[in-house]
Amino acid sequence: MSLQDLDAFLRLRETDAALAASLAEPLSVEALTELAREHGFHITDEDVFSAQAREEADAPSAELQRRMAEDSRRLRHFIQG
Repeated sequence: MSLQDLDAFLRLRETDAALAASLAEPLSVEALTELAREHGFHITDEDVFSAQAREEADAPSAELQRRMAEDSRRLRHFIQG
């Protein structure tokens, strides 16, 4: 049920400008779950990870390849040599 709470919480940003502004910046998982609690939603870290996995499972292969390319570029710049 809390994954559904996460979906409902994220939909709330469409009508709540302050929430949309808060979610526009990168947040830690802990900050996101706390923000959800402040708005009356109970979500857990596992819900956030499950939602990420669901998004990746639904993403087209071209999008997944693009993400992997970005990650590999970051690693290439991080690992010298």
